[in-house]
Amino acid sequence: MHKFFCNYNSLTERYELGITRSMMFNNKINVLAENTLLPEIKALLQELYENTLALKGLLTDEKQLKILDESELLMSNLYYSLFASPLELVESSGEAKTLLARNVEIASELEAKINIPEYSRSAMIIKNNFQNIINHIGIETKR
Repeated sequence: MHKFFCNYNSLTERYELGITRSMMFNNKINVLAENTLLPEIKALLQELYENTLALKGLLTDEKQLKILDESELLMSNLYYSLFASPLELVESSGEAKTLLARNVEIASELEAKINIPEYSRSAMIIKNNFQNIINHIGIETKR
C-alpha cells in the first residue's frame, strides 16, 4: 500500500490527496484534513460503484454495458490502490439519467480531490465514460 499525504492546493484553495508531503501548514492541520479527506474519497467511490451497479440493471445497450464494465473495473482498481480493500456490494436504485448525472458529479469531485497523476487520470476516464453514456442517451431521445 502506498503512503498518501494531504496537501493544500493554494490555486484551488482546497485540500487534496497527493504522494508528497506538504510542509506549508502545521502537521496537525494536515493530519486533520487527511482524516476527513480519505473517508470522503472512500464514500464517493463507494457511491459511484453502487450507482454503476444500479445502472447495469437499467441499461440494455451492449455498448453502454461494456463502458459500465470498464468503469467498474477502473473504480475497483482505484479503490483498492488507495485503500487496499475491495468495494462493498450494496443494492442501489434510481433512474438511469439521474444516476449517470450523479456519477459524473462524483467522478469530477474525485478528480479534484486526488492529485496523483495515475489516479486522477482514472477518475477522469470514469467521468468521461459516464458523460459519453449520457450523450448517447441524449441522442437517442432526440430522435
